Amino acid sequence: MTRPDIQEKRPDIGHLLSKQDETIQILFFLIYLQKKGEWDHDRERSGELYIRLAFQYESAIGRLLDKKIIDQDLVDRHRKSFYDSLDEEKLRTAQKIGDYTEIIRRYMRGMICEDMVSLTGLAKQYSVDSPGYTIQSWMRSRNTLEFLRQWENDMNSEFDDRACDELIHQGHTTSLTITPLLWIRRTHAVGMRVKQGKGGGVSAYPEIAADFHLWLDPKTRLAVVRKQMKLRQS
Repeated sequence: MTRPDIQEKRPDIGHLLSKQDETIQILFFLIYLQKKGEWDHDRERSGELYIRLAFQYESAIGRLLDKKIIDQDLVDRHRKSFYDSLDEEKLRTAQKIGDYTEIIRRYMRGMICEDMVSLTGLAKQYSVDSPGYTIQSWMRSRNTLEFLRQWENDMNSEFDDRACDELIHQGHTTSLTITPLLWIRRTHAVGMRVKQGKGGGVSAYPEIAADFHLWLDPKTRLAVVRKQMKLRQS
């Protein structure tokens, strides 16, 4: 399904496959393992909790900088927004800690998402079909959904595995078309992101984009398999 007439530079599959997931796992650990419960109205305890949230935010940023997943300019752009939002939330101290956790999740994901790979762009390079149709065709495979499930279970503690089972069953027993947006809404997946409207499209984390790339390009897929076999033999 490769388009021989297209001469655009294609992304390096080695770059996609070599992305480190250790720091991302650390980030999601910080985001999702925040202590749950009601805010104490006592000013001192609330102040201590804000300090803990800020410390965890800065710690996560430090790890991402060390791993060179983000740069200092990106941190500087997002840090002010984070603390401005946190200051606004301080006025509503009766809300649950989950509300504050969402602030961290929103801004940290925003930084990580800037490193996502465009599946729409990949689809345009390899297929004459519309990008949306090509991505849906990839997601029609049970193997693709199981791969996405594995990634989410490893990286996303809020992933709804039961909803994933239901979606896979419906996809193979009914005429339901599984789209990235449906996948995200039903399972609370975070590995892909959909931006609608002009200039929109589907993007995904490097590991997921690599799987899509291999599905699109049999030649590259064979090269990866041969390289893996060679490594095992050495």
